[in-house]
Amino acid sequence: MSFAQKLQKSKYHLIFSVLPIVIIAGVIKVILHFLDWELIPKELTMFFPSILTGIIFILGVLLAGVVSDYKESEKIPNELAASLYALWQETNFIGKVQNCKSVPGIFIKLRLFIPTLKEDFFLKRNDKIFKLLDDLSSDVIQLGKEDALPGYLFRMKVEISNLKKNLTRINVIKSTDFIPSVFVCILAITIVFLTVYCLLAVDPWWGGLIVQCIFTFVIFAILKLIKDMEDPFKYDGSGQAKADEVRLEVLDYLQKEFEEKLIWLF
Repeated sequence: MSFAQKLQKSKYHLIFSVLPIVIIAGVIKVILHFLDWELIPKELTMFFPSILTGIIFILGVLLAGVVSDYKESEKIPNELAASLYALWQETNFIGKVQNCKSVPGIFIKLRLFIPTLKEDFFLKRNDKIFKLLDDLSSDVIQLGKEDALPGYLFRMKVEISNLKKNLTRINVIKSTDFIPSVFVCILAITIVFLTVYCLLAVDPWWGGLIVQCIFTFVIFAILKLIKDMEDPFKYDGSGQAKADEVRLEVLDYLQKEFEEKLIWLF
């Protein structure tokens, strides 16, 4: 793994990703000072705290909305694992009690679900996972034709529906931006605010430089955090989640259990 990949997966990656912007803002401030292009008189400094407060307030509202969606996203892997495990248990019971011919095919499809989810659904963004669910539904129908117990068939149909619902939720989360027009507006306001502050004459000048860097860091760190949290399922295929992505360990553990049980069953 390269240094850039390790940094991306570090919990400090957000800080380091914002630092280049802070450095650029600081360099611009220094250049404008020594070129004597700080055209805005220092008496107008009193208006900047109120403007900054408004910007931070809007960012807080955006961040609160994104965090609520992120917390909901953290529940999805566990719900997927619970549905898959329930399907496995119901299929195992039907196989042991009634010895239906469709049972081995369901076991194999359940074992393929998590790899298909990670490789095809998250990375390639195709519909292979939904076709797999359709095949599972067909197998459950076949179990009904083989006179499997109706109560178990009903629970299996419910769990397949839950899998479909959670996959659809992931699709919506990945394809939806949280109030994109507001985000664009606040980004434009931020750029105008920092540009005007660069042109503000502050005494001493290095104090203005420090404040400029602090303002830039705080605002862009929050903006970057919002963009990172908008898609908590943005995996890169390396096998390790980035710092701000939803963890899939519960699915990985379940996959290992499926592999072990499948070897034991067959």
